[in-house]
Amino acid sequence: MIAQLAVIVWAGGLAYEDWRWRRLPNALLAAGAALGLAHWAAYGAMPFGAPMSEGAVAAALGLVALLPFYRAGWMGAGDVKLSAVIGWLGGMQVLLAVFFAACIAAGVFAVLLLSPTCRRFMGDRSLERRLGRRVPFGVGLAVAVMVLAAGGLVQGGFRFW
Repeated sequence: MIAQLAVIVWAGGLAYEDWRWRRLPNALLAAGAALGLAHWAAYGAMPFGAPMSEGAVAAALGLVALLPFYRAGWMGAGDVKLSAVIGWLGGMQVLLAVFFAACIAAGVFAVLLLSPTCRRFMGDRSLERRLGRRVPFGVGLAVAVMVLAAGGLVQGGFRFW
């Protein structure tokens, strides 16, 4: 239960940083990787229940899957590294679920950020200047991790301790 809360707090910090500053600090990303390693050392499995070998493969897949988007300039390096850490923490099942949820969240963010109603409601042009036309994909990734971790906390679900 403590590790679940740690994952939720960690992902919440990343979501805040990406939304507010459009950055995913390397220190927070490294803390997530260290959390996974510490959990594996203590319990013999990664935080979402996958074996370490599956976490390593999912981390590599998360990196490779988003690297072309970074190279094209459509995504920041922090988003790519975050997907690798999520794969490390959760394995293939969690990585795919988080990618799916983050893509849906990114679409919702894009619609909201482009809508005149949302811009009037927010009334703060600094957000518009900060974001430009970029959608904070890391927020979607982090929120999806928070939801999955909270689901495990509440329901005792999916291979979570």
